[in-house]
Amino acid sequence: RRRRLADRVQGMREASTYFSQNPKLAFQQKAVDEQVELLNLQRDFENKYNEPSFIDTSVTDTIKKLVMLAGARQTDDDAVRPLLKYDRSTRLALLSDANKVGKTFKVPEKRFWHIKVKALAKSQQWEELKKFGGEKKSPIGYGPFAEACIEQRIAPEIVAPYIERIPSTEERYGLFMKINLWAKAIECAQKLKDRHRLLQVRALCKDPRFEKSVDQILTSGGI
Repeated sequence: RRRRLADRVQGMREASTYFSQNPKLAFQQKAVDEQVELLNLQRDFENKYNEPSFIDTSVTDTIKKLVMLAGARQTDDDAVRPLLKYDRSTRLALLSDANKVGKTFKVPEKRFWHIKVKALAKSQQWEELKKFGGEKKSPIGYGPFAEACIEQRIAPEIVAPYIERIPSTEERYGLFMKINLWAKAIECAQKLKDRHRLLQVRALCKDPRFEKSVDQILTSGGI
């Protein structure tokens, strides 16, 4: 397999040399050079982490795989929550390499954040996701953080802090409804002065406490 890869890379380098002789083929040369660089990185990752599934994947999938490997768990562990496969230093190296790939291939910041958020959630790295979301102001907002968590059916108390950071009251309302945080949804509907949304909470919550809360708001005349 390594021999075949070496032969491919050599052939691509020869193609790059050919393209470099004609300015009109600059785009093709750049594409080939980037593919060679990606293949070399993928080969290095396979050797470094003993994971034979990087080569010939896209830049996006390479980033995603590096991030998800940081949360990989031991397959031979029968525990309900198996132990992590890698030690902390290796997990940090995987995340660092994911960042490296993003920078090397000039992945747009928003696209990189979407990839990483989804991969962290899918691999259930909740603490790392929280840390990532707090590093700086998110260029994609916090809706994608909340949506990624909801997709994994994680506990509402993990999702709620991301929803709270969303400026749009309407968006917060919709997400609180998704995770059945009725009190928060009522707060948003009340802030929006939206009778329809209050009635929607009342119809779906099936909880006398929140039904009573909605009734009190509606009869108070404030909406």
